[in-house]
This record gives sequence, structure tokens and C-alpha cells, in this order.
Amino acid sequence: MKMTKQFMMICCLMVMAATGYGQDGLWDADWDFSAECQTGQTLYYKISDSINYEVTMTHPAPYNGVLETWDGYEKPTGEIIFPSEVIYDGISYTVTRIEDGAFMNCKNLTGDLIIPNSVISIGFQAFDNCLRFSGNLLIPNSVEFIEDYAFNGLTNITGEINIPNSVVAIGEKAFASFWKITAFRIPESVTYLAPGFIWACEKLVTLEVDENNPVYYSESNAVIERETKKLVQGTKTTVIPEDITVIGAMAFEAVENKGNLVIPQSVISIEDEAFKYAHFTGTLNLPENLQYIGKYAFYFSYCTGALYIPDGVSFIGEYTFTNSGFSEIHLPKSLKTIEGNTFYNCTRLEMVEIQSEVDSIGSGVFQHCNRLNCLKVHCEVPPECWYSAFSGVSRDIPVHIPVGTLADYQSAPYWNEFTNFIEDGLMSVDEQETSLVQVTCYPNPAKEKVTIDGIEAAEVQVYNALGQVVKTVRNSNEINVAGLAEGVYLVRITDAKGVSQMERITVKR
Repeated sequence: MKMTKQFMMICCLMVMAATGYGQDGLWDADWDFSAECQTGQTLYYKISDSINYEVTMTHPAPYNGVLETWDGYEKPTGEIIFPSEVIYDGISYTVTRIEDGAFMNCKNLTGDLIIPNSVISIGFQAFDNCLRFSGNLLIPNSVEFIEDYAFNGLTNITGEINIPNSVVAIGEKAFASFWKITAFRIPESVTYLAPGFIWACEKLVTLEVDENNPVYYSESNAVIERETKKLVQGTKTTVIPEDITVIGAMAFEAVENKGNLVIPQSVISIEDEAFKYAHFTGTLNLPENLQYIGKYAFYFSYCTGALYIPDGVSFIGEYTFTNSGFSEIHLPKSLKTIEGNTFYNCTRLEMVEIQSEVDSIGSGVFQHCNRLNCLKVHCEVPPECWYSAFSGVSRDIPVHIPVGTLADYQSAPYWNEFTNFIEDGLMSVDEQETSLVQVTCYPNPAKEKVTIDGIEAAEVQVYNALGQVVKTVRNSNEINVAGLAEGVYLVRITDAKGVSQMERITVKR
């Protein structure tokens, strides 16, 4: 992929040099001549190569930030036929490029959008927000580059998008908000797909890559990078394959789904915005091998139930779970910093468990989590808090902390605003005791029964998230959990000599 990206950069620089892009700022507004096309609209051209007689179709007015107006120039409307050649001063010029923003916000262009078969490159935002094109989008076998946002917002284009076998690169959100298309096919020639090259295509169910493509392949209506096993783009019909290692940036952004989200155990990284606006309505099961969750990864995902972030996750980006519907959140021991706004506005959240290695809680992390009624903090040193970390959270909720740390929490900035600290022996484990035995509980998670191995149990006590004893078993290494609610429990296992071991089990249904 490095070679591909370098190749792309060189190609883009060549295109910029040939067209003059970037010399005087975005959309320079210098054009050499205008001419009526076959359907009567006036179009504007810039001579890009006077030797080979090539022109770029461009925009007539200075860039004003949004291009809502054409500074007195008349916007083209209605059905249009774009020419592949145009006459100026008796010379025939070939149209080889559609300039950045050339037809941005031309909302009254209608019918099919047919790109001339002479065009090599379609620029940044070239047809952005041309939302009344209502037929097919036809791209000829001459186009090599489709740049960022080139066709963004063509909400009424119908049918299928078949990228021709000349295109080598497709930019970010180049095909965003194509609400009515049902299939998107990528040819052998494409060697670079930007994150989110398609976005918010709500009826898209078929996503295919030519089997001879050297960089990408398709499986389960998803595009996957061959070398890295990164899932680059999915659809609402995608079942994530079991060998995927990375969920790429924006891979499922604005892909509306329902039900539970199950991510395979092979996944070790979930990149920025991977499931942003995905609108899942069920639980989220994260893989045990996960190490990294990027910013905004599950922003407005609406997942519900209890969230268990596995040990091994060392980074969770800002705004990752904003506006989620979780009732419980259990953070891992591997996490040291909770980035800003991670759980902002999770209005259904009732319980949070923070493990012992966390040393910093960023701005707005639990802001507006107004149903939060229990904090379990395993940290013997109060984590450094930003002033807004718990903004909107009641200060009289129970805050369970390790035994012997009350004075530290009562004097720590922003922690000292809480009024109901509970020194709880379950928040810390005596290292001397636990080092004497090697205990495991299996299966874990469990549905009906948990078996204890490594110690002859004289007494077993099971504690819920509020620190309450919900089950006691004596002289047995088996715990019946069939009657317990789904969630995470702490288990204190004591042998005949009084030596205790604390273990954590998960009950799932």
C-alpha cells in the first residue's frame, strides 16, 4: 500500500501541475472561455494544455466558501449533455478534466449524469450536492481519478454504480449519500480506496470487487484489503469475516443496522469512526484480542445493555461511545487514560467500573450521564479529573473505592465533590493472599454453571456490581449462575486455611 499511496501522490501532483490547481488558492475562478453545450447551458473552460489542445471544465465565479451563488453567472439547470470536445477560436479542444467544485450546488440539474468519454479526472466536490440528478450515473472508461466528495450528495441517482476498469483511485466520500443505489462494483484497476469512499448509501446491499484486483477483494458484501486483512467498507448486509484483523476508518459509518453487533475474535483494532452513526439497536460484543478503539468509533451507535471492554485495550479515543445506550460500562485494567467525552451523554448509563490502572479522566467523559447511580473505582490513587468529567452526574451516588483511600478521594480535585464514598474490600485484592494460589473460573462468560479450578473452596461469595452478596456456596467448587442477571460479578474464593482469591466472572444470556 505504501507504493500505491506514493504513486497516487505523484499522479495528483501531476494533475495539479497540469491544471494550475493550487497556484492561487482553491477554485481560482480564472477561465479562458465559455460555450453553450448541446442542451443549451453555458459552460466554462480553462485551457490546461495549449499544445495538445486540452481544457478543464471549470467554475466561473470566485470561490466564496460554499459556492451557493455564481456571482451573477447563471447556474446550469435541467437535463444536460456534457461535451467531450469544445470549439474555441476555431480550434477543437478535448475536455480532459472536470475541475474542483465545477458544478457544486447546481441543485437543478436533472436526469442522467453522463461523464464525457474524454475525461481523465473528476475533481474535489465537482458535483457535490447536485441532488436532483435522478437517473443513472455513467462514468466512462477514460476516468482514472475520482477525487474526494466528487459525487457527494447525489441522493436521487438510481440503479447500480459500476466503476470502469480505468479508475485507479477513489477519494473520501466520493459517493456519499447515494440513497437509492443497490449495488456498487469495483474493477481490477482500482488500487486506492480512501476511507469512506461510499457513505450513507442506505439501500446498498451488494458491494463487489473484481476477483483479479491485486489490492482488494470482497467477501460478505464488504471490501477487504488483501495484505492487511483490514475491512475497508461494509454494508448493512455484511457479516464481518472471521479472519479480519482491523475494522477500517469509516468502514460502517452511517450504515444503518439493527440488532446485536458481534465483532470476530480476530480483530485487534477498530479505527476512527468505524461504526459512527451505525445505529445498532442491540448489544455490543467486543473481541478478547482487541487492543485499540479509535475516536468516534461508536459515536451515536445506540448500542444497549452492558459494555465489557476486554483487557488488552490500551487506547479508547475521544467521543468513542458518545450517545450510546449502555446501562453498564466495565473498563479494562489495561486502560490508563479515558479520553475526553468518551461516554458523553450516555443517558441510560447506570453503573461504571473503573479499573486500578486509570490515572486520568478527560473532559466531559461522563458528562450528562444523568442516570448514573453507581461508581466502582479500583484506583488506589484518585485519577486526575477534568472539571467537566462528571458534569450533570449526581454527587450523592455511591462511589466504591479501595479500603484506606477515603482521605485521598475526599481531598482530590473534583472527586471531593462526591459525598457518598464507600470503602469496599472488593475494590482491591490483597497481593500476599492471592499470590499463594493460582485460580481459574470456567467457562467465562457462563450461562448456567461456573467451575473453580486451582483451590479447594471452603466458601464462595458472589458479589454484584453494587457490592452486594447475591450468592454464597460452601464446600463446593461449582457455582450455579442460572438465576443471576446478565452482568459482571466478583467472586471471593476462600479455602479451609482462610486464604482468599478474588476472581471476576461474566454471566451472559
